[in-house]
Amino acid sequence: MSDIQSGKSRRRKQKLGTSLKMLKVSCLFVLLCGLLVPSSAQQIPPEVSSQITDALTQGLLDGNFLSLLNAINLEGLLNTILDQVTGLLNILVGPLLGPSDAEIKLQDARLLQLSLEFSPDSKGIDIWIPLELSVYLKLLILEPLTLYVRTDIRVQLQLESDEDGKYRLAFGHCSLLPRAIELQSGNPLSLPVNAVLGTIENALGNFITEDLGAELCPTLNSLVSNLDLQLVNNLINLILDRANVDLSV
Repeated sequence: MSDIQSGKSRRRKQKLGTSLKMLKVSCLFVLLCGLLVPSSAQQIPPEVSSQITDALTQGLLDGNFLSLLNAINLEGLLNTILDQVTGLLNILVGPLLGPSDAEIKLQDARLLQLSLEFSPDSKGIDIWIPLELSVYLKLLILEPLTLYVRTDIRVQLQLESDEDGKYRLAFGHCSLLPRAIELQSGNPLSLPVNAVLGTIENALGNFITEDLGAELCPTLNSLVSNLDLQLVNNLINLILDRANVDLSV
């Protein structure tokens, strides 16, 4: 009987030892994971981020940014679409009417919530400006089309220093990145529309990426250049703090 009890005691001790080892390993794992989590110094503090985004949003609204967007000349985009789809439509539905029977316009532009993040190289700040809008397109004898567009404007602010070692924020690269281009239609699409829809979406995506940025980025440059000096200094200090953190890792 004593041998049986002795065996049970040894097994309990072995289990206890194993549990302690697992506990030590678990604690070590948690400790290591804690070390791998980015420190709060690497994140843009919400109070600073909200100050910047609120100021930029108000500046865009006060500067009639959305009205500027709706007033952009789309004649070049319309001509591109006509050049690319007219031949195919002639084959599908016969001779079509001329360009005077085509129409395109931007409408219902909306500014969404702006956001900030550190640039990957830790030497600047990226401002993300999301937009939603609709593109109305009346193309020759086809039924009118309305395309929903969601795009992001990315504005990069780079930290630079002069000969005296003073820092400033410079307006860097500005680009538009289409996120979604979707046809808004509650009815089945006709064969001609189905045939040319992909071409229209590609032309619209290229226009947003290449041409729309050329229209909007100068306005954004002017807006960023006139930010409150205290906000600019806050951003500069954040970038410098982030650079110091990265160098010390």
